[in-house]
Parts: sequence; C-alpha cells; structure tokens
Amino acid sequence: MKCQLDCRNCQTIALSVFATLKAAELSELNQYKLSMEVKKGEVIFSENSVPGGFYCVHQGKVKLYNIAETGDIQIIRLATDGDILGYRSLLANEAYQSTAETISDSVICFIPKDALLNLLAKNLDFSLKIMESFAHELDQARKKSLDILFKSSKERLAEAIVLLRETFGVDSRGFIQVKLTRLEIAAITGMVHETVVRILAEWEKDGILELDKKLIRILDPIRLMKLTKIED
Repeated sequence: MKCQLDCRNCQTIALSVFATLKAAELSELNQYKLSMEVKKGEVIFSENSVPGGFYCVHQGKVKLYNIAETGDIQIIRLATDGDILGYRSLLANEAYQSTAETISDSVICFIPKDALLNLLAKNLDFSLKIMESFAHELDQARKKSLDILFKSSKERLAEAIVLLRETFGVDSRGFIQVKLTRLEIAAITGMVHETVVRILAEWEKDGILELDKKLIRILDPIRLMKLTKIED
C-alpha cells in the first residue's frame, strides 16, 4: 500500500546514506521515490529478479536471505531503520543476489536507478557513503564466512545475540526488539535448528538469557560476551 513520506522532513534520513544530501537534492529525491507500507512476511524483491532501483527501510525490519538447492534458508543480513537494500546489484548491473522479506510490518521507500545515478554524480559525500556501506557489507560477509568455518556453535550463537541487541536495541522490559523464530536464528548463524533450541534452553537454565516465545532478553551480558570471543 502506497503512503506519503517527505524526504525533506524524514527522521530516518539521519540514520541513512541520504544524510549527506543537500536540501535541493532531498527535494529531487522526494520527487522520484515511492513509499509503501509492507506487511510482515511480504517479499520486497526476489533473488535473481532484475533491479529497477533500490530500497531504503524507513521503519521496520527486513531479512535478506538465499535459498540453497536443499531448500535450506541462509539469512545473510538483517536490516532496520535507515538501511538500504539492493543497491549493490543495481550498481553492478546484476540481478538481485538475495531475497528481501519483511519480518515486521514496515514502511519501505523505493528509489529508481536513474535517481541514484544522478545523486552519485552530483554529491561526492553521498558516493563515499555508498562505498562505505558496500565495504562494510563485504567485510561482514567475509567475517560471517570465517565464523562458520572456525567458531563453535556456541560462539556463533552468542555473537549473533549480542549483534541483534546492538542492531535493534531493547524494549522497556529489556527484550531485544526483534522477533525471530528458532529456524531464523539457525539460518543467521549457519547452525542446525535443534542445536539452537538446545543451546538457548541451556543458557536460559544457566541464567544467561530469558526466553519469551520469539523474544530474547540478556540477563548476564558479561557471561554471554565471554562466550562470543569477540575482540575488544
């Protein structure tokens, strides 16, 4: 469903690559972008489809994933307010390399390819921000591949929970503000579903976490951080 958003007074702009745009450029962007309300579980774009533009998450949560030949899903990234989606494939003139699906009711903005190329040509700071996002995503993908090869299941799961808290924050009760099934957590960490269920239950029993259906609260952040082996 389409909705009306004005880039010139959008509060999410400050969280995104568009924070570098000048007033006139925001006005131009506003003319071309399309905003829409997207229900939880809807696909924004599909793997191997041809991009006509890219997307910005105004509000909500999105998972980007690939489906293996076995039918297993691997979640390669989670996105939230201010994050951009699909721009790498657009700039490379390739089909989308993943599927983007909402995991909460969301508001998503679509920016056509010509509008993006025009902004890249006009604004060096914007171009650098796009390059920074590109480099960060590549580094995260490299790190994730190494983690699957060299880290134990407990290390990967602990690190994923810490990163979920950093990405989405916590609610007034201290629960991480994203609802993920055990299958989705397994798809993020490259683990077997049963292993995720077993370790989470073990950590709840040990007082490290509190579980409430799809919600997770970290009760003992020091013990959880020790399990991650993340460098200071």
